[in-house]
Amino acid sequence: MNSPLATIRDPKDVQSLDAADLDALAADVRSFLLENISETGGHIGANLGTIELTIAMHACFRSPDVPFLFDTGHQGYTHKLLTGRAHLFPTLNKYDGMSRFLTHLESEHDPIEASHAGTAISVGLGMALSRKLRGNTDPVVAVVGDSALVEGASLEALNHAAVEDTKLVVIVNDNGFAISPGFGAVHEALQSTDGKAKALFESLGCTYIGPVDGHNIAEMTAALEEAKKAKSMPVVHAKTVKGHGWAPADNHPFRLHFSFPFDPETGAAKGNAAPQKTYPDYAAQVLERRMENDEKITCITPSTIYATGLAGIFAKYPDRCFDPGMEEQHALTMTVGMALDGAKPVIAYQSTFLQRAFDQIIHDVCFMNVPTLILSARSGFSGYDNPTHHGIYDIAFLRSIPNLRVFYPKDGPELQTMIDVALDELKSPTLIMMPYGPVADFGINSSNDKANILKPEVFGEGDDLVLITVGNKFAAAREVQDYMTARGTRTRLVNIRQIKPLPEQELMEITRNATRVAVIEEAVLDGGLGSQIGTMLMENGFNGKFMRHGLPCKFIEPGANDELERIYKLDGKGLIENITARWPDLKS
Repeated sequence: MNSPLATIRDPKDVQSLDAADLDALAADVRSFLLENISETGGHIGANLGTIELTIAMHACFRSPDVPFLFDTGHQGYTHKLLTGRAHLFPTLNKYDGMSRFLTHLESEHDPIEASHAGTAISVGLGMALSRKLRGNTDPVVAVVGDSALVEGASLEALNHAAVEDTKLVVIVNDNGFAISPGFGAVHEALQSTDGKAKALFESLGCTYIGPVDGHNIAEMTAALEEAKKAKSMPVVHAKTVKGHGWAPADNHPFRLHFSFPFDPETGAAKGNAAPQKTYPDYAAQVLERRMENDEKITCITPSTIYATGLAGIFAKYPDRCFDPGMEEQHALTMTVGMALDGAKPVIAYQSTFLQRAFDQIIHDVCFMNVPTLILSARSGFSGYDNPTHHGIYDIAFLRSIPNLRVFYPKDGPELQTMIDVALDELKSPTLIMMPYGPVADFGINSSNDKANILKPEVFGEGDDLVLITVGNKFAAAREVQDYMTARGTRTRLVNIRQIKPLPEQELMEITRNATRVAVIEEAVLDGGLGSQIGTMLMENGFNGKFMRHGLPCKFIEPGANDELERIYKLDGKGLIENITARWPDLKS
């Protein structure tokens, strides 16, 4: 006899199941996810919490006629299963495989790119208003995590949507977590048992339905049917548990939001390899040491404690550490207030989420020249998350901002010295970029003293070829230098550690007699470091040949860093091929 999951060929099939079959389907989905994600890795805790909720949605609404907008898409694995993508799950976390999130590139059932928070209500309202104009009476459903609900754009959208007469249905998936535990007044209202959530939404004019047990399909379907009949915009408040039905999530600080391959019984990571230190781990070592001796230092991160290496610091200094939730804009402007009052705020982001606070960097931090240290992790390629998560636009957008200093270390020791220097001299906005993956240590410490840490490092002699690189491309560039030198090309390698302001005088001196200059960066070429250096050389009468190595201005597919380096010829081999193809006279 086929399991209920095996009978689902189309999402409309869910609507033909009775209550017992729907419950059996949920059990099947839970088993499927644990079996498959334990092999591939993925967002396991986030998805175990939305199985019944998603089944109820498909039981009440027919996708894609009714658009399902998940905010964010890391809770969408059950939706993928019910829309015909079970066969793709073995490809998760493999190149050209199934997305970790929901993406419009994968299925007609995924209307939006759902990999950042704060978008579903805005998009949903826009769709609902457009449908109203053309006479389409089908609903639009926005599923919003309780922490995504307080993103700035979400609150702006809720303020508008509540007073429009549309068929928009908002489901609040309330599990008490973003990635880190939830925080703030809205979080507390949702968690309360005395009607605060009802009062909050009804005060805005919404029809509040709940709280509903998000793991009870019958309750959820009844609530959604009620939402269809609501006179004002319905908000269905579904209470869920992240990692529901899986004991290992109960003892994890983030309820196993995401995991690499794991044992489905214990939740323990597969394999015996010791976890590797990352750049945020190295940064945290310095911050903890500095905080011991400087009470002015504070730490802030918008709901990414786990990815920014700050868990230990938050535990040790809870009064000086702040996680305001998934509120990237507010978090950065809050640091401005701290700095203006004499604190030394250090705020940590993942590069992809720092983009959400671009206006705050310009207007609030840099326009006022406020002394703030920003740590930006996952610069460059950032693995199997969506194309939206690569930190390949940083150099281009950051170098246009006045008053901002930007550092990029080639390894862990450089990072630690840079943080020390930044905190010693925190008189203006300073940002330190950090690549994704295990921390490097090249053992080159001669110029890592504080006095020289921001000056370009020069390795080798000769003017046949000058390679200029930064941060995470140092290893590949050194491979090119070794290859060229071995073949008789006198090659120098320059590691730029402060990329804004660019050390133009030093670079002009280094390249004065160079025959050829090549700039290497793991970032988009449009507006990147190579563009700036090329312009500088041209304006100063450089007579040699010049080329740039980087990425096209496009959204780069997800993949392991080494895979993407190979595909885009940013590893040593690819760089050598490009350089020798452009300048064949360099070949022996």
